[in-house]
Amino acid sequence: MFTRGWRGEKLGSSGFGVIKAANGVEFTEINGENLHCFSSLVLVGGANVTGNRKLPRSRVRVASFRRMTPTHQTSDLHGFFLSINSMVNRIYRRRIQWAAVIAFSVLLLAAALAWHIWSGQHVAQWQLLQHIVQIENSGVDEHNVQPFGWSLAILGRDDEIRRLDFHPQFDLPPLNVDTQKLELNAVPWRDGINQIAREHRLVMIMEDHFVSKHREMIGATLPIFQEAGFTHYAAEAIGETGAALKIRGYPVVETGYYTSDPQFGNALRCALDLNFEVLGYDFRPFTHEGREEYAASELAKLFKDSSQTRLVVHAGLAHVFKYETDLGQRWLASVLWEKTGIEPFTIWQWSAMRDGQEYHVVADAIDELGDFVEPVLLMPPPNTDCGLRNVPHVDAILVHPLDRSVAPAERTVLFPREMHRIDGKWLTEQWPVVVAAYKNAEPITAIPLDQVMMREGEQDFVLWIPSSSAYDIVVFDQNGLLDSTTENDRDSVLVRARK
Repeated sequence: MFTRGWRGEKLGSSGFGVIKAANGVEFTEINGENLHCFSSLVLVGGANVTGNRKLPRSRVRVASFRRMTPTHQTSDLHGFFLSINSMVNRIYRRRIQWAAVIAFSVLLLAAALAWHIWSGQHVAQWQLLQHIVQIENSGVDEHNVQPFGWSLAILGRDDEIRRLDFHPQFDLPPLNVDTQKLELNAVPWRDGINQIAREHRLVMIMEDHFVSKHREMIGATLPIFQEAGFTHYAAEAIGETGAALKIRGYPVVETGYYTSDPQFGNALRCALDLNFEVLGYDFRPFTHEGREEYAASELAKLFKDSSQTRLVVHAGLAHVFKYETDLGQRWLASVLWEKTGIEPFTIWQWSAMRDGQEYHVVADAIDELGDFVEPVLLMPPPNTDCGLRNVPHVDAILVHPLDRSVAPAERTVLFPREMHRIDGKWLTEQWPVVVAAYKNAEPITAIPLDQVMMREGEQDFVLWIPSSSAYDIVVFDQNGLLDSTTENDRDSVLVRARK
């Protein structure tokens, strides 16, 4: 559990920490996020762990770069280029002739570009499908469960992610909450976001990378922010330039990894349609501090360029913490506040995915108030006097209704009234496949409006797309695009592989 980054009982580390589970495996976490670097990758992050001290780097169990999944390799391309730069600098210091330096640099650049092209293929649907099958064949374990979960989220299997046990070695005692002391200031989310947008210039909203509905939620807030005068939307997951994204008008597989989730893609389309300046800001150097410093510097430039800038930041997990932790660790919100002098309003999201006992206690209490069919804002978050253990130290928490979505035939979205439901049937006895709805006239490299993986024996499926969108149905298997035919009207579709 986190210390000052979280409210409540101090049960563990809020900085770099290493623990050894009963099975002898050591893990590292940084307030709920993986530590990424070029040469090594911490095997498991996101755990609420016991311990409150820094341990020597030698005790961190890591995997070599060669053993990293394509997902992790893609995310650490920046570290690869940093390594290239470091090697070239060493050559300079040794005063090797210019010709050798240039030749060596060209070779490294060519290798980097080739690797980048190869790694970019791993966000295509068929590669994700192949990745899931490979992991399931070899067995899901603590080393691959996170990329496995990310791939499931992108391919529409939310219910399977909820059933994953990400950290089976960590068992917490049951909560003992005095419901008489549980005070919840629950506000309808639209009313709350309207108030926040009117009163602040800088708002940061967190997502869990495993939860598609967090991305749907952030996308739903964008029209409110735009109407209030917000000018910029920045997302950690965007890996291409905002200018390229704006000119094209839609996200593609090269836009980023998490942005391959259709819910993220729809949020980006919404931001572009609302004429936000859309940008990414993330970078992965060798240190946590370097990453936060770089991101904050990039975002701070927006406020230096114009006094009219108003910014909503779509960030992952603990990056929205604006207070220094007990170990002296600072996250993006804290560094950005220091650089701009503008205090960010920070919003967490609570859902059934990985938020454990606190979520269920709070959600049950909200449900008793009635009409809990859409998220509500807790402003401020509940205190811990009632017995809650883990309450993030943020300004507000978006609490989602209990997610009852089941893929592929009973999938749900947060806001069905704003979406169009397509009921479909897969008529060919071939599995696994991915059935995707693409926006009419967008290419196959675009991020679809929605998609779902079909497992052995599954026929019925549901897709949800933005209401005004004309669509085309496309099918993938593990080898790529599958030649298929469709019979459809606006609300239903029959899909089969072409003979």
